[in-house]
Amino acid sequence: MQTNTSTALSPVQVQVIAALAQGRTVTTAAAEAGIHRNTIYNWFQDPAFQAAVEQAQSEYAETLRDLMRDLAARALQTLREVLDDPKASPSVRLKAALAILQRPHFPNPGWHMPERIETPEEQQIVDNIPEMNADNRVTAIARNAPCPCGSGFKYKRCCGVSSPGKLNLPNSAQGTAA
Repeated sequence: MQTNTSTALSPVQVQVIAALAQGRTVTTAAAEAGIHRNTIYNWFQDPAFQAAVEQAQSEYAETLRDLMRDLAARALQTLREVLDDPKASPSVRLKAALAILQRPHFPNPGWHMPERIETPEEQQIVDNIPEMNADNRVTAIARNAPCPCGSGFKYKRCCGVSSPGKLNLPNSAQGTAA
């Protein structure tokens, strides 16, 4: 990883920046550089040092993204070779096929394709998930408030009864339900 740091940074600062960009803690980066961690905290007061750390972190993240794209392409190629290999046992080919079919899908975290492969209809559904979650929020109902089902009973005596498997009908409707 190569960082574009100014000449004002010392070699030790450059070493610390590289360690921080790779996700090491301040304490670990300080120990590797042979300095006290408070020195690094003092360096963070310098805008040039802060900017260099941020730039190095973004470059490192982009490098990791590129590596993940390359690994994903190689993994898919390997799976294709296993599926196409007539010498591979059926159980191995089945496991390879399941690895492809059961891959985590967007928007779930984890491994996913570099580009979306959903149909336009599926894409529209995925894009509307946050709106659907917002529409389905549970609202709190006071136990002594009238039941929102319109029965005329208090919520705690109607839909708010928490006995699983029991049909919660108002008393007037219990005689007609059977």
